[in-house]
Amino acid sequence: MVTVALGASLALPALLSGAEEKASSETQTIKGEVVDLMCYLDHGAKGDKHKSCAKKCIESGGPVGLLTADDQLYLIIGDHQPMNKELADKAAQTVTLKGKVVERNGMKMIEKAELQE
Repeated sequence: MVTVALGASLALPALLSGAEEKASSETQTIKGEVVDLMCYLDHGAKGDKHKSCAKKCIESGGPVGLLTADDQLYLIIGDHQPMNKELADKAAQTVTLKGKVVERNGMKMIEKAELQE
């Protein structure tokens, strides 16, 4: 009986940690501001004051994000490739994207994102 209890107590943390590692995913439509992640994460840069810099950063290949009104931040990826060309001119603008939303270890991403117009 002690062996069974010990085995169960050792297995439980492994099962729970596996649940935390599992990514959630579903197709969603999300509205937010297009931000360049380098400047936003480094010093909170966003909005019209940062528009020209964000556009340059996105055009140069920097990662692109979507910041929602409730401060949720998503990395934006197309169909297994960056969407920098499509989104550079949308820097600091509010857009609506539809795609598969996944989250792992606190990081959120919209993949296979499609710009809704």
